[in-house]
Amino acid sequence: MIIQAVAHRGYPSKYPENTISSFLKAVELGFTHLELDVHLSKDGIPVVIHDHTLDRMTNGTGRVADYTASELQSLEIRQGEHIPTLEEVLRALKGKIQLNIELKQMGSYYPHLEERVLEVIEELSMLNQVVITSFDFDALEKIRERSGDVRIGLITFGCSKAILDWSLEMGATFLSIHHAFVTEHYIHQCKELGIQLMAWTVNETSVMKKFQEYPSVWVCTDELESFIDVLELSSSL
Repeated sequence: MIIQAVAHRGYPSKYPENTISSFLKAVELGFTHLELDVHLSKDGIPVVIHDHTLDRMTNGTGRVADYTASELQSLEIRQGEHIPTLEEVLRALKGKIQLNIELKQMGSYYPHLEERVLEVIEELSMLNQVVITSFDFDALEKIRERSGDVRIGLITFGCSKAILDWSLEMGATFLSIHHAFVTEHYIHQCKELGIQLMAWTVNETSVMKKFQEYPSVWVCTDELESFIDVLELSSSL
């Protein structure tokens, strides 16, 4: 079964988030898209983890930015997983699923994060398989300066005319909005402008059912099995 939705950090309800096993299990379930998060190691290697610190997910402590990629990969995550590099993840998923790569940038917190991520994507010839997203306007503008081909998109809580205008100016064809602020008006506007809208992060069954009425909106979820159940129920009606 093909599941037109975005697996948030992989399959986090059963496997450690942002790990190879979590991503591959989401692929096995049939999800068409996958969201993952990227930081930069001390030695300039893009690594896949959500938090800016290590304490929640690993047996390490402190900031991701203070460790080399090798040191980060030596840390333990449950179920025998480790923090993967972006290159590892892309090699494992090439040709298997569309990827939403979120840059965990904050101003200039990670110097060169944008160019390093783009280099990995281009080296593996995967521009057609990814969209690069971020809450950070400057990060996306830096990506656009370096490539007119890669798809980009802003992550935001709400929407506005200014955000849509910026998206058109930057050639951003993706927009990720917190599900509580997605309105029918914005759904229609994005469709008219050729911007793919994604609602994040939808984990309640009632909200999943609501978005079944708007098939043009991609739903991003942690609860992959619940979303499949809602989708199957909707298909049977």
